[in-house]
Amino acid sequence: MKILLGIMLKEIKAKFTLICCLIIAVGTGFLLLYANSSLEHLLNDYLLVQNFDGFIPLLSITIGMFVLVFGLNVLGAYLRADFQYNALTHLIEYYVARLLRAKNSYFTNRSSADLFIRLFESSDGVAFFAVSILRIVLSFVIFIFYGIIIFRLNIFAGVFVVLITPLYFLATRKAGSTISELLHDRLERTGELSTVTQEAFENVGNVKAKTAYAFFTSRSVAVLSIIKKIMVKTESLMAYILDITLLVRIIAPLMIIFTAMWFSPDILGSPGIIMMLYINIPLFLSTFSDIYKQYIDYKTMKPFLSQLQEFDNVELENETGVEVTSFESLKADNIKVTFEGGRVVSVPDFEIIKGEKVMFFGESGIGKSTIFNIIMGLIYDYEGNIYINGTDLREVSIASVRKIFGITFQHTNALTLNLHDNIKLGVKLSDEKLKRLIQLTALESQSFSKGDSLLNNKVLSGGEKSRLGLSQTLVKDTDIILLDEVFSNMDEALETQIITNLFREYPDRAIICISHRSSSKPFFDRVVDFN
Repeated sequence: MKILLGIMLKEIKAKFTLICCLIIAVGTGFLLLYANSSLEHLLNDYLLVQNFDGFIPLLSITIGMFVLVFGLNVLGAYLRADFQYNALTHLIEYYVARLLRAKNSYFTNRSSADLFIRLFESSDGVAFFAVSILRIVLSFVIFIFYGIIIFRLNIFAGVFVVLITPLYFLATRKAGSTISELLHDRLERTGELSTVTQEAFENVGNVKAKTAYAFFTSRSVAVLSIIKKIMVKTESLMAYILDITLLVRIIAPLMIIFTAMWFSPDILGSPGIIMMLYINIPLFLSTFSDIYKQYIDYKTMKPFLSQLQEFDNVELENETGVEVTSFESLKADNIKVTFEGGRVVSVPDFEIIKGEKVMFFGESGIGKSTIFNIIMGLIYDYEGNIYINGTDLREVSIASVRKIFGITFQHTNALTLNLHDNIKLGVKLSDEKLKRLIQLTALESQSFSKGDSLLNNKVLSGGEKSRLGLSQTLVKDTDIILLDEVFSNMDEALETQIITNLFREYPDRAIICISHRSSSKPFFDRVVDFN
């Protein structure tokens, strides 16, 4: 909870908003006191005795005060909404950054769609939870002022209205707990729905080819049916709570005023007080029901709190250690990795020095990509040792490794950005350098035809995505470049062109290229044969 509060209140603006909300609530309370006193005076001394001398000025003042109360309520609602969505923004910003720094194994058996739904709904729920607490405090302030108004009108009415409030709590307590459980179940099911729907869209080609439309739609429908049952029950319980509130607001004033007349017969001689009680008792009870509603909201948010706490407990990458600022050498010694299911991958020993151009050759699944993933900190459970500049990788800061090692993975996903923004990934580049990177990676025609269009994985070929990934790597100006099957989706002529460009452009940089093409071997200084 302390972490969440720190995230939501990290800006001075958020703290200032909370203070303003409290000031507005107190100001509204005092304004209600004066407005009700003025209204009582208006009823008893003017309207009910048909004395209209000076009536209009007092009526104008009274209406003006209630209009001001209305304006303050609207301003308070705006500030609360602003606080809530700022809190949501800060929570998502914090947890996206945190999850991106989680160990790669965290994402292995998790659907990205499910993960996003959980993150968004939990952040949204916790932001709403924070506003619920704020509203409880603000509503309690107004609740106190309405209580003062009723006690001033008649002490017996004040006592009875306080005594009746627990009945509302007892009538709705079970419903509030049930709603909390239902919303927890909905969070689980919504993530499941997002996963099965994303899988249908991602496999649309296979769906068409296998004519498996019914299978994929039935998966979504099955989850939706469960969600429907949850939401129908939730909405029914919420309607029950609202109807109880309405019923109490209608019946309670009659009962309270009647009972107050029994204990305090002098009320009968003051119809103005009766009218004032009939106005303010429902408002008092409405404020109490609002407090209780926010309390129910508070309880329903517990599943979302638990989800964010799970994200807080995610194991992060260890970014501490020896800082490496340049590349001199890379050495692998007796590297072995055991994957789930018992498959063991062994990597041949090798040593590479600055400026060398080396090819890792071998069949698929033999460990070539594995060694790259170890170097980049994506696989950390391995036997043997890797040395960077003579220092064991386990002792080196992985953050510093990623600054001097650039990698292009076998599969690069295009983001929903134009080509140039896909290349830069937020890095500021001069037009000249961007143009040069496009030339080096043979993306000139794509830049001309798709430069300003939004891309996605379906509008680029495998070779285009590989070259996009390579251009992203070259943006960083790293000391060593790792190329993981970058050329497997290109013909030999294009491969020759890009390799020649790279070696000519970066003669002093080490470049390691994974490939299973024998025709590529002559370009490199030497070959490490994984077979």
